Amino acid sequence: MIQINLLPVRVKRKQELARQFVSAYFLSIGLMIAIIAMLWISSSKEINALGSRLNSVKGEVAKYSHFEQALKDLTAKKEMVDKKRDLIKSLQKDRDDAVRVLALLAIQVPPEKIWFEKLNLKPGSMVLDGVAQSNEAIVEFMRNLEASPYVEKGSINLVQSRQVEMQKMKLREFQISYRFLPFSEVKKKMKM
Repeated sequence: MIQINLLPVRVKRKQELARQFVSAYFLSIGLMIAIIAMLWISSSKEINALGSRLNSVKGEVAKYSHFEQALKDLTAKKEMVDKKRDLIKSLQKDRDDAVRVLALLAIQVPPEKIWFEKLNLKPGSMVLDGVAQSNEAIVEFMRNLEASPYVEKGSINLVQSRQVEMQKMKLREFQISYRFLPFSEVKKKMKM
């Protein structure tokens, strides 16, 4: 039997093009799936490699963490030693202030005219309580103090002076305050 093709050639071509298009479409989808799978596999390998690297770095950090604690301890000890050293330096700097104050008073006091009852030495200031025979003895003592290099000029202040009777004698009870300069400050002024 003879077969006659009644379909035009164009329809056949369209069908062939459609079939090629569908096969290219499925081929491109398969190719995209393969590319995505390769990217996923390589990403998962990279994630695993980075995870193992992270674990090894964490292990190294844990291995050296006791050194960090030792460093903190040593830093704290160093700060404590520095504080102690600074304290020792400050104590040594003006350690003889009390001796200098007493020597100054021994030199500056008019003999047999003034007696001290109380001496209060604070850092940088001095308060003297005492008894004098007269106001002139107090003034003489204040002038003597003013002449000393260990007393800041203009800092001498007569806080109070009043007459009291002791053993049937009229005496002057007084309180004087002034700024006492430590040896380190006097030494600085001498160098200038």
